Order: sequence, then C-alpha cells, then structure tokens
Amino acid sequence: MDGTVVQSLPSRQSGQYWDAAATNWEEEIFSSFHNDRKGVILSALKAAADGKAAMADFGCGVGIYLPVLGRLFGAVHGFEQSAACVDVARRKTRGQGNISVHVASSALKSWRGRFDAVLCANAAIHPRRAIWQGVLDSARALLRDDGGKLILVVPALGSARLLAKAERNAAAPRIIVKPDAPDGSSGVSIDGVSTKHFTAAELKRELAARGFRAIRVQKVEYSWACHSIRPPKALSAAKPWDWLVTARAA
Repeated sequence: MDGTVVQSLPSRQSGQYWDAAATNWEEEIFSSFHNDRKGVILSALKAAADGKAAMADFGCGVGIYLPVLGRLFGAVHGFEQSAACVDVARRKTRGQGNISVHVASSALKSWRGRFDAVLCANAAIHPRRAIWQGVLDSARALLRDDGGKLILVVPALGSARLLAKAERNAAAPRIIVKPDAPDGSSGVSIDGVSTKHFTAAELKRELAARGFRAIRVQKVEYSWACHSIRPPKALSAAKPWDWLVTARAA
C-alpha cells in the first residue's frame, strides 16, 4: 500500500476503501516511490537485491513496486487485502513470470519465514495502534529469522508538523496535528482522514521489540508541490518527508 488518501473515497476503516481506490489509483493515491526526490527508496531496494532471493511486498496495493521488484529479485510475492487492487496488480505484472499477487490482510501461516526480504511501503498507517502494530508483526513473520531484510516506508510525524505549519494561514487547513488519543489512536489528520505518523525513535523502539537489528532510519524527501502547498519563504528550504527504515531480522 502506498500513499495518503482523498475524502471522496470510503472510510479507510472500510474494506471498500481500497477497492474504490483501485480503479483510479494514480489520481487518488500519493506515490512515495514516484515522488522520492533523491531515489532513496530505489537505492535501498537495489542494495537488498538478489537474483536468487524471495521478496514479499506486504500491502502491495495495485503493484506500484512489483515491476521493479521483479527485476531485482528471483521471486516476488505481493500481498494485498483488496481483491480489486490484486486484480489490477496481476494485470500490471502479467508479463513477469516471477511475480505472484495474493489476497491477504495478514501473514498467512503457509508463507511465514519464507522470505529473504520484505517491503512494507506505507501499509502500517492505520490510525489504531493495534492495527498498525499488526502490520509490523505480519511483515516480521514473513521474514526468515537469520538476517531477513525489512524495507519499511511510513509517514513521519515531523513532516506532518512541517506541513501543518506551512499551511497555518490557509482558509481551510488540510493537515491537523494533535496529540495521540489515550487509546493510542493517531492525532494526525490529512484531508479529514486520520493516519499514523511516526517519530524515528518510535520506529526504532517498535522494530527492536520485534527482534530487528541493524536498524537504519533515513528520510525520503518530497517536493512541496506534490503536496499542493506553497510554503512561506522561511520554510521553503525544508522538505516534507517519509521515513525509510532498513533492518535485519535476528
């Protein structure tokens, strides 16, 4: 899964959300991969590449990453909860025989521990703590224990605060940042949709608790234009970002 949302779609908590998004994904969903200014995500994928390795794209959406993954890894399996998205992803990759796409919202027992690498791009973004933690648990479960590689992309809390500051004087602000609720639900809302945003320290803590080591966190920077925001001059040098995390299963 990749990107933020648009108000016209059903609630993200509804299974209808991603089915509705599948038909016009490029117009409705922000692509971290295509808007990555410095190619940080692609560099991480190339660093992990192995023509004999098995890669899982957990939360693959309509398969934005699958074609490039198919060129970098020996076998690629996409997992996605939306049957409509799976149909689009299968059509997109029908010419690449080493790619399979499956309907699944969690790490099925038959696939656990079978992958050398797992990509999880903006899938751990549900506002409820139990759900985004479940995504991290599933991504970990897919990896082999002896050094399996995780490549994780998630929204950054600092970036949300930067965006909110940049549009502070807007007539109708799109980004609202409040403290998380007592139950752990995210306090960040973009276009009326609550989305989990992380600090770097939180990511390191959550991944270490799941047995990951060699955890590296870096920024995936985007332009202001792709967020449809013209920042004040004082903020223009800074850039919005997501977090890219690479780690190894111990």
